[in-house]
Amino acid sequence: MRVFLGLSLCLLAASSFAKEDCSYEAIGLNEKSSEIEKYFYTGTCHYRNEDYSLSVANWEKLANLDISSEEDEELKINVLNNLGYMKFFGYGTEVDKETAVRYWREAIALGHYEAEYHLCHAYADLAEPTYNPAKARKHCEKSQLIYKGKEDSDPVILKSINKYLRELSK
Repeated sequence: MRVFLGLSLCLLAASSFAKEDCSYEAIGLNEKSSEIEKYFYTGTCHYRNEDYSLSVANWEKLANLDISSEEDEELKINVLNNLGYMKFFGYGTEVDKETAVRYWREAIALGHYEAEYHLCHAYADLAEPTYNPAKARKHCEKSQLIYKGKEDSDPVILKSINKYLRELSK
């Protein structure tokens, strides 16, 4: 009986560590789903599975597609921000800070507010090769305005922005 109970617990634990199925059908996609939806949700599934190289591969394909609807535009904007983060810190890909900054700039141009904070960090952090105080001040001030105006503002992010602005004022 103990062996059966132990084996049952092991099987239960193993199934909880199993990765999510990222096939189109498993994540609710079909032939009517746009290419952007397919790459976005497949990449997101791989991200949740911590298969970062697969998420980056899907999201990079999406980043090169043309937008054909408002829904697709929103997905692409989010992916540009995500890719910036993945490239900047090297999740599932080589570190490429220049490309990360380019993705964040494009996301900002399309209306993504979080990318503004990422550029604040990229330009304001002395430890980063992207350090540029003039650019940092602009992006940190903009992200401060954004985060102060949000109802559900993340206090940790706001604290980080304020710290960068204090350091830039010295």
